Amino acid sequence: MPWNLLLLPLLGGFLFLHITHFFRFAAQRLDGYRLLLYSALSGTGLVILARLLVILFAPTRVGLEAARWWTTFAPFPYSETSAWALALGPIFAVVVNLFLDAERAKDIEIRRHGNSLTKLLHHAVREERLVSLTLATLKWYVGFVAESPNLAPEEEYFRLLPIISGYRDRETLRTKRTVFYEDVLGDEAVNSDDFVITLPLKDIRIASLFDENVYDEHFAEK
Repeated sequence: MPWNLLLLPLLGGFLFLHITHFFRFAAQRLDGYRLLLYSALSGTGLVILARLLVILFAPTRVGLEAARWWTTFAPFPYSETSAWALALGPIFAVVVNLFLDAERAKDIEIRRHGNSLTKLLHHAVREERLVSLTLATLKWYVGFVAESPNLAPEEEYFRLLPIISGYRDRETLRTKRTVFYEDVLGDEAVNSDDFVITLPLKDIRIASLFDENVYDEHFAEK
């Protein structure tokens, strides 16, 4: 196969990785060279499958008619195999996505490769649990994670819908509640999305799940 025709299988491999939910989340952790390598490996598999399809259908009436039309359009050796490799990438990606949706794919990838903070935030989203977060400034938030981070290296922020906010005492680190959002958020005239805040991952110093009943009974200030 001419070298210039190998660009199509390479693109097909990249499209397969990019469109398939599971591989897209995995590819977010890869640098440029490793992504190129994975695309090439995927493209190699697509070329093999494409060549088998061409050989299988070549003797048939449909195959002969398609070959005659394709030769007029692109009279290059193995060009039909290269074109099929490009087409099969998105096709196989859509088929895989039928069995593994985006949320399930993200859940698997974070369980396998996420750090402790990413796993905690993702678990809070999945279980609709409150989280307690303390920032480097000792600012303290309790709320629902509106959007957890993925595994992309450039991912630096996540979004939180606060229920309580306050601060930790600099000497004792005990929490002091200063703002309560529950009454406001319960107002039907209020759009809760307006209260969602964006926080930097690098500023999180303490993070845990939060049970309001346990906190009020054992840890809250008098």
